[in-house]
Amino acid sequence: MGFFDRFKSKPAATTVSSADSVARIMVVLECDGDQVLFILLVDDGTINRMGTGKEDNRELDLYIGVSDIDAFQAVRSVCGPVIDDWIGGFGDPNAEGKTCKLLVGFQTSAGEELLSQWEYGTESKGPPSEVITVVKQAVQATADWYEEQKALSAGG
Repeated sequence: MGFFDRFKSKPAATTVSSADSVARIMVVLECDGDQVLFILLVDDGTINRMGTGKEDNRELDLYIGVSDIDAFQAVRSVCGPVIDDWIGGFGDPNAEGKTCKLLVGFQTSAGEELLSQWEYGTESKGPPSEVITVVKQAVQATADWYEEQKALSAGG
């Protein structure tokens, strides 16, 4: 049994059995009250991104644009385990360090919203690997686009 299994809320009643019907994916990370990461990916290639996700993030500009759908598809491909097992709110009652709040959200093509919410400390274990995989994939899948947007903004 994993650490957070002890704190699982009742499983959410959902009509989604996998990530196939997901049309939007959102990742929001706050650390010590500051938003350090925001990513929104839409199945039409729309990308919104702010921040690095690092505790000391200083990148506060939000970039919005459209790219190909590869980034969305890459992230959606790892969402199934979160949708199947980790929808709900979870917290570490013994959190140590600065408070972190992570939200991984999904919206289906039918408009249903599914949320996996976490509260933990910077010195604590944090969410399970399935949730972290979605966050890392979202950061990696948007990294080149994000760097390009920052360069265009700086040069313009």
